[in-house]
Amino acid sequence: MTLRSAAAGVMPGIDLMRSARLQAAELPAPHLPSLPELPDRGLHSGLLARSLAQLSELSAELTSYGWRLTQRPGADDQRIRGWLRSDVDTLADVRGDRAESGADPDDDGFAPPLVLELMGPISLMAGLALPSGEKTLIDHGARRDLAASLANGAAEHVAHVRRACSPSSLTVIITEPDYARAREGKIPTVSGYRTIRSLGREETRAHIGLMIEALQSSGVEEILLDLGGAVESEHLEDFRAGRGPSVHGFGVDLPVMQAAGWERTAELVESGATVLASTLTGAETAAATTGLPQVSELARRVQQPWHRLGMPLDGLENFLLVGSSDRHRGEPARSQLASLSEPSAMRVITRVRDTAEALREQIREA
Repeated sequence: MTLRSAAAGVMPGIDLMRSARLQAAELPAPHLPSLPELPDRGLHSGLLARSLAQLSELSAELTSYGWRLTQRPGADDQRIRGWLRSDVDTLADVRGDRAESGADPDDDGFAPPLVLELMGPISLMAGLALPSGEKTLIDHGARRDLAASLANGAAEHVAHVRRACSPSSLTVIITEPDYARAREGKIPTVSGYRTIRSLGREETRAHIGLMIEALQSSGVEEILLDLGGAVESEHLEDFRAGRGPSVHGFGVDLPVMQAAGWERTAELVESGATVLASTLTGAETAAATTGLPQVSELARRVQQPWHRLGMPLDGLENFLLVGSSDRHRGEPARSQLASLSEPSAMRVITRVRDTAEALREQIREA
């Protein structure tokens, strides 16, 4: 394992080919470009819509109050599925052009590594309505059907990405921005006057586990789980301790992490897990136009707490650095990333990559 950085899934603008080219140029292996998400194209192009486009044997439509399940596929369903297929094929064209030009060395017929961000089943249940208008999260049978549909569809999506893009390795981030709120019973009903009953630990573990298992069966080399907050012992027991399908690592927020969080991160590294580590705050990302923290400052943000724990520097090889720590706080944060100018978005990607390179150099010199 080697210390890497990964591109933010969200990019400004409406030109996916351009975004993919920019990411590929800035993130040579072992760093990870993504399948860019372009919210500026509208509600049919966000992370939720992409997840709906992956559903197997279920269809969705866009209403005045958001996305809902529907009895048969209509124009909205056809549009989101068509865009997702087209986006993957466009990314494949970009990677193929780079291979032909020699920009990316062809390693036995495989293109550079790639990262995909997929919405997890719990957050999808919280964001998708039933045909009646109430959220899917409220109905046990609908939850079960949606989790199965997403797991099957995600595996098919991964298969398409593999065929089209031929990545040397594929990392999938399952993002669950609404996991904690669903577990704590804080998701509001569609009326907003009350909240939906909390979802039990065993059920959430089963639903997410189903998706993990499907991704494992499809041959994904690395599966990371971002639960939208601090990693708790419960998360390790449910998704890392071998009680069921387990992930390779978890997402953490370095700028806000306290001593206990760093200790748990050290435990993860000692167990061989990957740490999906945010290095910037949301405010720093928003201010990318006027300036970002220097590489040396960001490297210290990672290294100094690690050193205080008495951990060896080469333990940082397990880190995968990404940008804003607010990336998983829901749709507003994703819109914030999309609202950056293209140069600012690329500045974030480059700064995080350079931080990873600086830390790798420190490891080599240690």
